[in-house]
Amino acid sequence: MTIYKNLLARGYFPKELPPSFFSDHFAAYATSKAGRAVLDSYKPSDNFTECVSYRLALPGLNHRLLRIPHPYSYSKLARITAKNFRRLLQKAGKSTFSKSRPVYQVGQRRALRTLVKPSSLARERALSRGGASHLLKVDISQFYPSLYTHAVGWAVDPKLRDRANWSKKSLVGKQLDQALMDLQGKVSQGIPIGTDLSFLLAETVLSQVDNSIDIGKSSAYRWFDDYEFACNTREEAERILSSLQRELDSFRLRLNPKKTQIIELPQPASDGWHDVIIDASKTAFSRPHAMVRYFDIVFSLASGHPELPILLYAIGALFQNHKPWDSVLRVAESCISQAMLREPGCAQKGLSLLQFWQINGCPIDRALWAHTVEQIILRHERSGASSDVAWALAFCIAQKLPVSKKAGRILASLDDDVISIQSLHANSLGLVSGLSKSGIEKFLLKSEMDGNHWFAIYESVRHGFLTSLALKVTSNNLMNDMLNKGVTFYRPTLPSYSLVIHSGGAPDWITRKWIKTITTTNPEKFEEIFAGNSILALMGEDLKSIPHQEKNEIEILLDLMSIEEPDTAVFEPYA
Repeated sequence: MTIYKNLLARGYFPKELPPSFFSDHFAAYATSKAGRAVLDSYKPSDNFTECVSYRLALPGLNHRLLRIPHPYSYSKLARITAKNFRRLLQKAGKSTFSKSRPVYQVGQRRALRTLVKPSSLARERALSRGGASHLLKVDISQFYPSLYTHAVGWAVDPKLRDRANWSKKSLVGKQLDQALMDLQGKVSQGIPIGTDLSFLLAETVLSQVDNSIDIGKSSAYRWFDDYEFACNTREEAERILSSLQRELDSFRLRLNPKKTQIIELPQPASDGWHDVIIDASKTAFSRPHAMVRYFDIVFSLASGHPELPILLYAIGALFQNHKPWDSVLRVAESCISQAMLREPGCAQKGLSLLQFWQINGCPIDRALWAHTVEQIILRHERSGASSDVAWALAFCIAQKLPVSKKAGRILASLDDDVISIQSLHANSLGLVSGLSKSGIEKFLLKSEMDGNHWFAIYESVRHGFLTSLALKVTSNNLMNDMLNKGVTFYRPTLPSYSLVIHSGGAPDWITRKWIKTITTTNPEKFEEIFAGNSILALMGEDLKSIPHQEKNEIEILLDLMSIEEPDTAVFEPYA
């Protein structure tokens, strides 16, 4: 797979979307001779496009605004990036203390990953503090939303800071700057959160900042926009703070004063609650009272720190290699439903766990989850976040759970592309009786194919949900050609395990064991292998139901899941 195709297939959509949303079709289209010719000749109205918004729920009442760029503009940015990929990755990898440096990989869910896994950050912090007495902790204020697109150009080509070079379109930095503005309505303030290209370009900027800071003999640590400097004296910490502020000023970035502090060491390198939860989870399945005790501990921790993803982490710790007894399962379901309604952002992990249990032969309480899903939808107006509702709808579609008329009316009123596509799909299955298509139609009719609702318009026509919008698609050269070639960004039909094996679902150790087994086993022996093995049983029926085509079952499965054996490419300049 070429770098360009990999960036389109594995780096386009935010990883937080439900697995029915994918970009593999578009990657194949954009890298074909015919598709590339259409993209090359396409001219957006007003010479720019806009992004679709997807609001990611976070603990508390916060959310993060993720973006889905228009396919034309994203492919243009991806092509520039791919053409200059080695240079950009080397620039992004020059920082000597960034733990979020991008590493290019093929055959994985994402085209880029961080150098260090989040689970190893506490160890990295502890190592960086050795021999120091003071710690400077800082955070860049609203980093992605405030990152100037021109700053990306400056980081790639410093000569763009000179007025004489502003109009030199041959400079890669200028091309990236222009492409970033063109994909978000000519706005130069901020870059879209969610794509791998934004991750790469943001790290390119901060890597230049890192290399310009005078840290002397102090140790440094950075994870995205969070910095730590371990110093010998308070005066040294103050000097580094001044140096960092100067360098950030040069890229028009600012520190968050509320998160800037100098404290004395030693300090805990981790929050501590992770270990408490892991220890408690080891006995949670032994009996119902143990599960009650587990969630008592978890709920107490969460009440003291509502801003932390404690409940999300606790749900993830319940992915284990055995089936819960029915009496234990009932307690777990009750507590998980409470957690999902208490902490925004829990739906993705919680519903994945339920799907995992059900596929492994544990009957879930459908009445409880129909009620919980409805409450998630009804509470959308309070949180304003898309993600919990999107995952709730994905679960409803997978489980064939009906949605009430009241919830259907709310779904129809939300100007949200991802939710609208799912709602229309659920309605076509007879699961949403109260959905008014005219409500969705109304807000889509006001938008154009280059605007911020291109996604819902295209998929509504592509799948026949709203044929009244067909003229909008067919009158657009690019979208019409994609439609004629069968390109889609939404899969209505997915195997049930897709809600389990994804970036926000089962932990890596389950995924690795699962992938290893299905890729090294003769398909004729699947039934024998799965018998009595609860983790791998989740593959049994689904794999047998995959139709025989030119590929065998495993190849089809890997294509569906977008997963192969890991293969990190040789583009690590710091390796």
